Amino acid sequence: MFAKFIVALAALYHLLATVAAMMAVFHFARVLRGEESSHPLWRHVFGWGEAHLWISGAILIGVGLYLNDPMTYLNNPKLWTKVSLVLLWGANSWLIRRTLQRASPLRRNLMFGISTGSLLYGSFLGVAKPLAYGVLPFPWFLAGFVATIAGCTWLVSQLCAPPPPAQA
Repeated sequence: MFAKFIVALAALYHLLATVAAMMAVFHFARVLRGEESSHPLWRHVFGWGEAHLWISGAILIGVGLYLNDPMTYLNNPKLWTKVSLVLLWGANSWLIRRTLQRASPLRRNLMFGISTGSLLYGSFLGVAKPLAYGVLPFPWFLAGFVATIAGCTWLVSQLCAPPPPAQA
């Protein structure tokens, strides 16, 4: 019973970290559009959200391994999709921190699309409990992830497009 309580707390912790990371992504998009100035607090929130997503995800996996047969738990395409997603998201976050200011608009849109798509699809996988343990194969989960990134990249390109020039 105690382990299940830990899972519930870790899931809440994971949710709060996801919200912080999503807030930061949208804040950075507003900064790029010139609608808001960059603020150190938001950079801190982004770093906090990212770090705590890693920590809370590790706790969830650790407790999952403890509560379940490890081989059955690890033989879950949904879990491996989430691991793949987190690795891509982590690499993308590193690139954002290193190259955002000098990136082309196309590259910026792709980086924000990957961040937003990773956070949204990861959230979907977190609540999609009925899809665990072989309901869908790994390539189907990855196809959904790629489609989510494509949709988010398109949406970001629309939202972050420069305003049309004023007509005289």
